Amino acid sequence: MKECAANSALFFTGDKESTLLLELRKGLDIPIIFVDTGLYSEELYHYLKLAEEHWGFNAIVLKDEKVVEESTAFGKEECYKLLKEKVVVPYLKKEEIFTLIEPMKVEKAVVKNDKVKEVHPLSGFSELEIWQLIKDHNLPYCWLYTKGYKDVGCEPCSKSETSKEEDEEEVSRRLKSLGYL
Repeated sequence: MKECAANSALFFTGDKESTLLLELRKGLDIPIIFVDTGLYSEELYHYLKLAEEHWGFNAIVLKDEKVVEESTAFGKEECYKLLKEKVVVPYLKKEEIFTLIEPMKVEKAVVKNDKVKEVHPLSGFSELEIWQLIKDHNLPYCWLYTKGYKDVGCEPCSKSETSKEEDEEEVSRRLKSLGYL
């Protein structure tokens, strides 16, 4: 397994899938890449620091404000692809990293048979299975989920299932009944 980790990097977005990927990476020397769009909530930045402490890594933080401006005009999937294509992949090529381990699978590969291969180890897992593994292994996760968020990422793309009137206790109760927590 360690040979597979050579020349690989993990794309961390702060979502539940990223959390599980961090746990799967445990014991392997795989760098963690985080694209800082500047559009994340304080909770997500706090979770990045918590994850760095828990799993013992220092994220490689990439930022390109021009690309971020361009990417936010599209939906979540298009934004993700654009950030990969214009920020992550150039970094990987420069560093001679040939495999990108990702939490999210988009319909079309961004790295069209170029030097970098995309790997999606969680693509066959359901949302419930991911939450069950997080619970079973007592893994820390971004607390936005306890506020009713179904997706965690940049604020324009993060989606809350709650209205502002619902309190956190009700959200937590509902998520637990659905098997999320």
